[in-house]
Amino acid sequence: MPNRSTTQRALALLLATLMLAGCGSYAIQGRVVRGSTASIQLVDKNDRRLTEDNPTGGGAIVQGILEPNTPSEMKTLGQVVTDGQGNFAIPVDAAGAGFLEYEAMLIARREGHRGAMTTIDLPRSGQRVLVTLPLGPDTLRVPKSFLDEALQDAKPYLEENR
Repeated sequence: MPNRSTTQRALALLLATLMLAGCGSYAIQGRVVRGSTASIQLVDKNDRRLTEDNPTGGGAIVQGILEPNTPSEMKTLGQVVTDGQGNFAIPVDAAGAGFLEYEAMLIARREGHRGAMTTIDLPRSGQRVLVTLPLGPDTLRVPKSFLDEALQDAKPYLEENR
């Protein structure tokens, strides 16, 4: 049976590893391509759609929100514009990202295309995000954040007390 100091050292090493992992350069990596249906999915990093010629995916905007279903932990990751081949990387600044389980809501749009939105687990090292956007009008409705909705609902009451 390990002694107490060995257990404490192992726990300290584990915590230090998780903290360093959070300080690393984890990013949600993926690609936007034209497809027949709007979707966002996790695929194997060797999926051929991630590397084949794709002149139609450039200029899309991909936005990320970490832990969208947990208002106290929700964090906007920002938005990026895809390169000429549709590739993108959204940095994730969260302790243990890539090792611990996190969810992210991804929203993808491109002019002249229908938008896509979904919540996924953060991709593991062998995974990438594949976004398909079909041609057509963008009718995607993105819900307001929990905080925005609460403030909007409270506005009449706040103004009443002035």
